[in-house]
Amino acid sequence: MPEMWSRLLGQDAAVRALRTAVQSGRTGHAYLFVGPQGVGRSPAALALAASLNCPDGGCGMCAVCKKVLRRAHTDVHLIGAEGGQIVVDQVRAVREDAYRAPFEGRMKVFILDEAERLNAAAANALLKVLEEPPGDALFILMTDAPDDLPPTVVSRCRRIDFVPLGPAEIFEVLTAHHGVGDDRARWAATAGGNLATALRLSKDDAAEERRERHLAFPARLSSGRVGGAIALSEEVRDEADAAVDALKNRQKDEIKDHAEAFGEGRGTAAARKRLETRHKREARRTEQQTYEIVLSDLAAWYRGAIMSAAGEEAALDAQVARALASSPALPPRAAALSALERIETTRRALTRNAQAGLALEALFMTLGAIGARGAA
Repeated sequence: MPEMWSRLLGQDAAVRALRTAVQSGRTGHAYLFVGPQGVGRSPAALALAASLNCPDGGCGMCAVCKKVLRRAHTDVHLIGAEGGQIVVDQVRAVREDAYRAPFEGRMKVFILDEAERLNAAAANALLKVLEEPPGDALFILMTDAPDDLPPTVVSRCRRIDFVPLGPAEIFEVLTAHHGVGDDRARWAATAGGNLATALRLSKDDAAEERRERHLAFPARLSSGRVGGAIALSEEVRDEADAAVDALKNRQKDEIKDHAEAFGEGRGTAAARKRLETRHKREARRTEQQTYEIVLSDLAAWYRGAIMSAAGEEAALDAQVARALASSPALPPRAAALSALERIETTRRALTRNAQAGLALEALFMTLGAIGARGAA
């Protein structure tokens, strides 16, 4: 099996369908990848893009595959929500690129993440190109909510379903395909909850220390003081800013490489614009991922409190168990469930471009009130 496809474990049916389509030369012009975040939809989309452009069908080692994996290939376009929606101007740009000749490959591939965020005008614009697709373009729509997409768009795509991965499968991916040591992979598989998060955690030397700090938030909030909630909100935002700054430093190298490869003349303006747009999207995604990890760690603490109250301490991971043991008091089950609901509400608000500072302050004030009642 080519290396790009061998990275996808636990998705045998999806891989088989996609590889068969590529090998038979009957790849459809549009696919709908359905499944929750972190199960391998993005790696599958990149594997398909590489297979269609790599001379060896997705070897994973050549310059083409490496560019696709770095999300730096000029004919592989990633489109994500801006301001909580995928808007019509984004799709119009996709349509223009779709009818242009490829820059360096055989096929242009357009990957729309969270496709359910297409607003009505954008969906209509996309439908036009799906109805009359150019022969050298492929569209991949990724979603965990296919019912939120217009039926007319769905009907023009081949659906590929992705199933959730368990900790054992995540562990195997990390160790076998990313060279992560057993102990760290085991921790990341448990702490991450899904493959995408586990992979980020496994490559981050400071991740365990940060998780310890996040798991201490409920104890720090237990006094119920407003100042504590505001301080924690600022702390989380500082963490997100640091992650974005680190990303921007890496992006500077890509900008330099792009200029050396394509020059900076007028003919490269469109490619530079795509690069700038992708970098902005990556920065937003990095910020969002920071909030997702913080909220996931908080949710792990409150789920742990429920499990502990039910006498299921043995099932807790070590970090959660330590955090619970050092807390002044644990909330009753009803309060913990309320906290989990509020954490999920905040997560959804942040994905829809809510003002992060205000959303986090409101969450931490609520959690502080819950903690104060539990300690009383």
